[in-house]
Amino acid sequence: MKILTVAYLHGAGGAERQIILLSNEMAKKGHDVHMIILNENKCHYTISEDIKVHDLSANESRPLRIIKRFLTFRKEIGKIQPEVTINYNLQGAYFSLLVGRKTCGKIIYSERGDPYDDEYSGLLGKVRDITCKHVDGLVFQSEGARDFFTITQKQKAIVIHNSITVPQDKYPIPEKRDNRIVTVGRLHPQKNPWLLVDAFSLIAQKYPDVTLEFYGDGALKEEIQAKINRMGLTGRIHLNLSRTNIFDCIRTARLFVLPSDYEGMPNALMEAMSLGLPSIATDCRPGGAQTLIEDGINGFIVPVRNPLVMAQKISFILDNPDEAEKIGRAARILGKTHTSEIVFERWNHFIMRL
Repeated sequence: MKILTVAYLHGAGGAERQIILLSNEMAKKGHDVHMIILNENKCHYTISEDIKVHDLSANESRPLRIIKRFLTFRKEIGKIQPEVTINYNLQGAYFSLLVGRKTCGKIIYSERGDPYDDEYSGLLGKVRDITCKHVDGLVFQSEGARDFFTITQKQKAIVIHNSITVPQDKYPIPEKRDNRIVTVGRLHPQKNPWLLVDAFSLIAQKYPDVTLEFYGDGALKEEIQAKINRMGLTGRIHLNLSRTNIFDCIRTARLFVLPSDYEGMPNALMEAMSLGLPSIATDCRPGGAQTLIEDGINGFIVPVRNPLVMAQKISFILDNPDEAEKIGRAARILGKTHTSEIVFERWNHFIMRL
């Protein structure tokens, strides 16, 4: 089958990574896979040589850029003539509908963020709602995201979690852990790094040997660093850049924390759990963390924007290392239930039955 994936490669985000993994796996299964890159090409991940890449990002220009982007997209997709077009971005989905099924084939839209977010409160929300009513297939990352939408009788819809690519044989559970709390993610309001800083400040005096490490850059870096300095925690909280060897950086920590306000399906949490890290996550919209964690069994769920409860759970893990290891071992099972083979076979089955 000729499959087209439409990618917006803004950086090292989860959506960028997952659409590349999907493309690679579909090519591995013998499909004729093409990828159109729109808007930006800041690719941090390896695209298989078996994929025919159509990079249109260089054609971007400011005046009338959306119209020009659409016209370039329509021309290129007309050359490809796919049987199925897969979009992880709303713009790609409505571009595909405007071009039409005669050219694009069956059209799939996968919602990768939070459908309840305020960005959809105006015109964009109306465009999203119309688009989702007319595509042939909808793929959601969580049941919470699926429940937001009304699925028509003509459409097919499915919940497929993200895949995990942690080689567990290379990363066994460590015999000894460091006195570090870690988190991975952009320093962006969505990720709410302030929450974790505030929670750590509540327990810092009780645990003088414990440090907090952020991995990920972003627009809030200077603001967060200033807050750390004001709190007198300069030597205790460290803001690190993103790392290609992130598993090596975090695997021996005492625990992982996800402080986000909202997430599609939190890849960083999934990877931390697969590494066997005892993990705490906020009950962020639209419910991805809640889907992954059975509270008290393989991790802990805490309310969003509540530093006191988060601090209490951090203290519990630090005070109860045996219980923490039990939770980490239960979390590690995720690495076997969400392998690329399992997840992308579900994608393959869904595509084939459209």
